[in-house]
Amino acid sequence: MRNGYTISGNATVEHEFPGSINLQVSYVTNNGVHLYNMGYPNAYTGAEPQNAPFSLVNPGLTPGTMAMGELQLFYNGAYSSYNALQVQARKNSPSHGIQFQLGYTWAKDMTDADAVWSAPGSSGGVTRNNPQWLKCEYAPASYSVNKRFVANFEYELPFGRAQSLPKRLTQGWKALGILAFQTGFPFSVVGPYGTLQYGFDSLNGVGARPFLLQKATKNTAGGTQFFSNAVIAGTQPGTNDGTNPNFFGIPTTTSQYLAGGTTVQTMPGNLGRNTFTGPSWSNVDFSLIKDTRITERMSLQLRAEFFNVLNQAIFGTPTSNIGNPTFGTSTYTATPERQIQFGLRFIF
Repeated sequence: MRNGYTISGNATVEHEFPGSINLQVSYVTNNGVHLYNMGYPNAYTGAEPQNAPFSLVNPGLTPGTMAMGELQLFYNGAYSSYNALQVQARKNSPSHGIQFQLGYTWAKDMTDADAVWSAPGSSGGVTRNNPQWLKCEYAPASYSVNKRFVANFEYELPFGRAQSLPKRLTQGWKALGILAFQTGFPFSVVGPYGTLQYGFDSLNGVGARPFLLQKATKNTAGGTQFFSNAVIAGTQPGTNDGTNPNFFGIPTTTSQYLAGGTTVQTMPGNLGRNTFTGPSWSNVDFSLIKDTRITERMSLQLRAEFFNVLNQAIFGTPTSNIGNPTFGTSTYTATPERQIQFGLRFIF
């Protein structure tokens, strides 16, 4: 094992506009080389003998033996590539009673190792269609966000201009907010079976990816269902042999190297890793603050803070295993519901 390294850089153009508004546009790149990943030199449990050479050398590593035939090899063979356009506008001066900062990122993060030891599950780089070929797993990282916009502001409310009311009542009002919008996270559609050639990954419990027969359409009506009714209704493991007008094909056969003659895919599918992007995400937080000066050295601050003020239901990544009854549906929310809190602060 050896340490990996990164190659990073940026090219930035910045300009100041009237009103103390700064605009910054950057191209940013960051590449990771010789990153840690894991390989499976003996393929998965129940692989055909020609793909499990160590089982032939050591009789203890017999095909079909649940953890015994599956070996993990850690090595420096992974790579990552991040490229982004980053735009930022900010107003640091409190002139006209307002300060703000806006940020937009358009990026793509590609990798075949989502974490130091790869990410677990169907979205990570662990369970490969071909366990002995890493390059097929080079895809958008599970944490890659294609587009993201964030804005925050602080505005001094002009109530203090009112002459008919006491200044302690009208002065010191501020409104603050944070707005965030971003695209969802990539995920992989997988089947419930291993493959005839390479067996089933019993360590992670994730099947091989299927064949993509036609473009899988999304549900446009909103709610927890991610894929359209046609995709969900037309996806049945074991029946999609490539001749039916379905979206995901899983041609199956029986493996003699798995206990009980387990059903497997005839071969790995052509669907890539992390080819789908989950639900987009947005959130608005808002605060209202009243500062009241009591003496020259003492003041009182009253805060009202609203998190997820619009009470948006942000659904998580949908179930991606075709064999699961909830396939194509989000079963949890990624953010909490609206929360309101009040605070009183004495400053001296």
